[in-house]
Amino acid sequence: MRKMLIGLSSLATLGWAGAAHAEDGSWELHGFGDVSVKSDYVTPRGLVVVDDGVTVQVLDGLVLKSPGGVTFHAGTWTDLNPGYNHAENITAVNEFDFFVGVGAYITPKVEVGAEYSQFISGQPSVAFKNEHNIEFSVKYHDGGKDSPITINPYAKLFWAVDSKSSTVVLGKAGGTFDVELGAVPTIKAGPAKISMPTWITVGPKTYWGNTSDGISDSNFGVVSTGLKAETPLTFLKGGAGASVYAQVQYYHLINDNLTVARTLLTNSTGRDKVVFGAGLSFGF
Repeated sequence: MRKMLIGLSSLATLGWAGAAHAEDGSWELHGFGDVSVKSDYVTPRGLVVVDDGVTVQVLDGLVLKSPGGVTFHAGTWTDLNPGYNHAENITAVNEFDFFVGVGAYITPKVEVGAEYSQFISGQPSVAFKNEHNIEFSVKYHDGGKDSPITINPYAKLFWAVDSKSSTVVLGKAGGTFDVELGAVPTIKAGPAKISMPTWITVGPKTYWGNTSDGISDSNFGVVSTGLKAETPLTFLKGGAGASVYAQVQYYHLINDNLTVARTLLTNSTGRDKVVFGAGLSFGF
């Protein structure tokens, strides 16, 4: 249930690391990480998971790049809820995921990728079962390295391959999918940049809910937009780099099943949710 875009966007920190001899035909190994504190936890598919206190999210991983430009990556992601409800949860570890993937540019501006991820609940007796997923992505990187404004449209197919629970609580358990259509408009001002992550999810009605349960069904899941400002820590020298950022993300739950799931998980109601966050990204 994590926001996969966090992991892949953090690969941008690798741009601050010294270019590791791509020209001489050698392999490159990089590492990346991200630690953030957010007011709440909402998945990219619109599931409100934490709505009663801050959440801490930790990402780490490695990227191996071939001489031909194909990249292989692997890592983990953890969501921690320090102020968790002791009556409902077992530990502060809300969720732990691991992922492996591959990506490549098929044209100078078009990047494709595939990633396997397993979502593991930190609350095994009261939450979801292990969920096995594969996500396919296509991204268009418009503009050039020094372009001040870019749009960066993308599409993702999230395939919930196999599970005994739904990634959005009330939907079909495994063997289903949704599609995320979005863009990350970005304005660069020197080393700093401001981006506006925006997307909408669509898919079969059964992805979000059982069509016979009396809840109004839809092929739309969630629409989200936000602002993220980040700047590199320029005092760091050598092959490593880091940046700090602040962000705000707005979510509108289009699908009625997502509003019901929000109430079941957090005892809160409503279609709208705003999440504030700040964090540190780093790489080598």
